[in-house]
Amino acid sequence: MQVYHPPQTNNGLPPENVFLVADSANMPIAEGYLVQTYHPFLFPERPINLYLNVYSKGPGLDMLLGALLARAVQLRQQTPNLKARVFAQVGMQDAAMLSFYQESGFMADDALDVVQLSSPNVKPSAPMGYEMGHVPLQKPLEQAAFLMRMNAYRLDALQHPLLQRYLTMPHFTALYLSRGAEIVGEVAFTGIGDTAQLFGLYVTPNFRRLGLAKTLLAAGMNMLHEQGVQTVEAQVIRRNIPQCRLAQSCKATFMRTSCLYPGIDYD
Repeated sequence: MQVYHPPQTNNGLPPENVFLVADSANMPIAEGYLVQTYHPFLFPERPINLYLNVYSKGPGLDMLLGALLARAVQLRQQTPNLKARVFAQVGMQDAAMLSFYQESGFMADDALDVVQLSSPNVKPSAPMGYEMGHVPLQKPLEQAAFLMRMNAYRLDALQHPLLQRYLTMPHFTALYLSRGAEIVGEVAFTGIGDTAQLFGLYVTPNFRRLGLAKTLLAAGMNMLHEQGVQTVEAQVIRRNIPQCRLAQSCKATFMRTSCLYPGIDYD
């Protein structure tokens, strides 16, 4: 078997971050790739994140992972002063894949949990000196700007087609808080029936610890309850401490774990 890079890719990734494993007949039997992202707001203590994905028809998985981890070390060395993490996503039923990663040195110390939120006990309106309103999303440029702002605080980038689908749902609600001309926070929900999902929330670093995230949540959830929504769900990344604390302050109820994020920390 041999490991090699494809001459070109069709997913926009650099070929040097994509690996294939071929058998003795030179037929591809495994493939994988790395996606490097910089998340100074989501993970300020470990902002370099390297998402690793592998697929194999059987053999070659060990060789593939070894090549990907070697490449991850190379990428990590490009920013030696910043802490990093290489991680994978594993489904809750995929015990074999989780075991494979753990045997390869990954720690199963992170996951994506789904919780049910209770409305924060705060006034659902803008504090003095701030303005609150619906995010304008009628024009393509407005949607692109909204995605750019939201994705700075998301582990997985929200793509335009998904936003367009969310916009068609009856419970789509997106609010902003501003101070003067500066947008300091936004919240976004969508859903149908009596259930809605929180799919985006952030407050810019200079305006945190002022209760603005709770204000945005309370305002959005108040509107949703007026539309007949009974349940508001949210996803919480376990290693994001501010997310966990906000969920706890909203008396969130654990519902299920969506997936696991086994990883290796590079200090």
